[in-house]
Amino acid sequence: MAETGDLSNFRDTKAIADELGLWCRIVDTRSLERMPEVFAQDIHWDFGKGTADEGLDLVIARIRAHLVDQVLCGPTQHQLANTRIDIDGDQAESEAYFLAAHAGIGPYAGKTLLQWGNYLDSWRRTDDGWRIVKRVYRIDISDGPLEIVYGNDTGHLWQDGDNRKIDR
Repeated sequence: MAETGDLSNFRDTKAIADELGLWCRIVDTRSLERMPEVFAQDIHWDFGKGTADEGLDLVIARIRAHLVDQVLCGPTQHQLANTRIDIDGDQAESEAYFLAAHAGIGPYAGKTLLQWGNYLDSWRRTDDGWRIVKRVYRIDISDGPLEIVYGNDTGHLWQDGDNRKIDR
């Protein structure tokens, strides 16, 4: 029996919602080798304020620089809410609000950087499932020391005028 449009749409919506949740687990466990399970190799990731990366390797390198290599950031927890997913054949758009908590270590032990914002994602259906091909990442509110995530000699990764460009 052929699948109805409503059931197909439900399955696609569920698959994308699961991928969004997987992103949170990947970043919180620092399992960056799993990012191809969520993101296309040719992703365009717009970090805002003029900073963008083209290609998954650059995105992974940026995240690794902030959360894995020579870090001031300990455990993190990313949570999603108010998720909207719109399916159009083999393309989809989603928006998800996030809260990201970053616990400081070293000189920032006992401090936490909280950030609220949203992910605006464009998706493409592939043979391996849905993958994000474009992400627009916006932080609306930051509370706590930005150095926890951005203070570990990563200033060169950000555009001039971006408050995440912290040079030590």
